[in-house]
Amino acid sequence: MTLKNIAAEAGVSISTVSRVLNGTASISAPVKQKILEIAQKTGYLDKIKPNIKNEYNTLLKKKILLITPEKFMVNSSANLVSFTLIESIRKACADKEILLTSFLSKEDKVSVKELNLFLETHPVDGLLVVWDDNPELIQLITETNIPSVLINGEDRSMKIDSVGLNNRYGAMAVVDHLIDNGHDKIAILSYPGRQTIYLREAGYRDSLFSSSISESAEHRIYAHDFSHDAAEHAVKRWLDEAPRDISALFCVTDNLAIGAMQALEKHGLSVPGDISIVGMDDLLPVDMLVTPLTTVRLPFKHLVDEALRLLDEQVIKKSQRNYHLHVELSCELICRNSVRNINL
Repeated sequence: MTLKNIAAEAGVSISTVSRVLNGTASISAPVKQKILEIAQKTGYLDKIKPNIKNEYNTLLKKKILLITPEKFMVNSSANLVSFTLIESIRKACADKEILLTSFLSKEDKVSVKELNLFLETHPVDGLLVVWDDNPELIQLITETNIPSVLINGEDRSMKIDSVGLNNRYGAMAVVDHLIDNGHDKIAILSYPGRQTIYLREAGYRDSLFSSSISESAEHRIYAHDFSHDAAEHAVKRWLDEAPRDISALFCVTDNLAIGAMQALEKHGLSVPGDISIVGMDDLLPVDMLVTPLTTVRLPFKHLVDEALRLLDEQVIKKSQRNYHLHVELSCELICRNSVRNINL
């Protein structure tokens, strides 16, 4: 296949094809898309430089369905992580001229029955599933044979491609930081969540185990959800009921950490003077708190780029892999003032 062949099939000049493939053309989206699809179909794109090839938007004008519980679309301090991710998806699709539509569930989990009925009457080219990794949903998506990517979820069966964050290692990194600063009585504040939260809890346990620190049931605190109020209530109840023998608290999200700090302050305890606190996410302005929070920065916005890359491979390249991919993005420990070195 040559530029001349592509030009002939697309009904344009050779120079137009050349400028499109070199990324220098200011040409209407339909013409550009037609040229790219021909070049992709014939394998011509595989011959050009990868750094140029990666600039192509082969999902242009494809219809992608966003599947998520409706509550994650709401912008609030307790929901900033979810809202940021959804907004990143919307922006990325708008920038790439991808047709994004949505299926929203009123409940915490997507209704498998309602989604099945929706897909029967609403044909789409691909699915992006956000914040819901329940096995029934994954099974339905597998059976539809629609190209799909799970974002920030954990599909243990590996039935569909997924993109996530290194939650387990991130938790280990921040708890290791506490241990390096002399803490060996470290409590955990968590809530009943999805697999990603369980991975953060596992990272906490891994860190204790690696340092030969025994895990104590008295050091587990659970809020009923991830809000500030739920965290404050859970920590207050724990402080009232249990003797305080800890020197540090690992919170599985920054939201929970903020509520915990409020509870400690009302109990007459200071951070980090009496108890050191760490969190995870670094999307909230936790650097602006009275005591800036040590946390783990997770690249939520980059999840979308990786998800669209995997979806592109399935939709356009029609990948026939007999296996599925799980991509994990790295994280970064951000040290601030909420941890005291008790060795000094």
